[in-house]
Amino acid sequence: MLYFVYCWGNTVLASNELTFIRGMCERTSKSQVCGGPILIIHFIYTGLNVRGGVPHILNMALEEYHSENTLHYLDVVFDFGTHCKLCLWWSEAESLAAMIGEDVFQQKIFFISIHSKVTCGDLFAGKGEDRSDVAVRPEEFMNYLFSGSLQPLVNGATIFMLIHLQLEESTPQVCHIFFAVVIPI
Repeated sequence: MLYFVYCWGNTVLASNELTFIRGMCERTSKSQVCGGPILIIHFIYTGLNVRGGVPHILNMALEEYHSENTLHYLDVVFDFGTHCKLCLWWSEAESLAAMIGEDVFQQKIFFISIHSKVTCGDLFAGKGEDRSDVAVRPEEFMNYLFSGSLQPLVNGATIFMLIHLQLEESTPQVCHIFFAVVIPI
């Protein structure tokens, strides 16, 4: 099972087959762009190289149509692999939520770039005391990442989880995209 939808604490199979996306990012002559305020946050697992990724491409494409007042893009590196780092993350999450301010965005798009081992089904939350990867269950991970005042921002957001799977030491990393839309109650 390669592609899943994560919503309301449940993981649902979306597709059994690997889909490759190749091509250029282009808009057609009839493309429409949302004119309301857009928030894009790219949460990045510590040490993961994400240069030139999908979040940056989306931001660059939208910059043509939005001003700094209507398009907000943030790269946020996270590491909550120890209890001390988790407490620090909770403080950073509160500061991030305060910086973003009220929920005035018409569209909220969150990207989460992370990696995991293909055989475990868990997600790496950060580095432990010995600098090794610390893994947690997906439910725990989402609760940690969107803790405190960040939680209300998740309602109505579109979330893309870009997972770089570790297959074997000699095998290059493969990126799988998990997609979810969180609908407010």
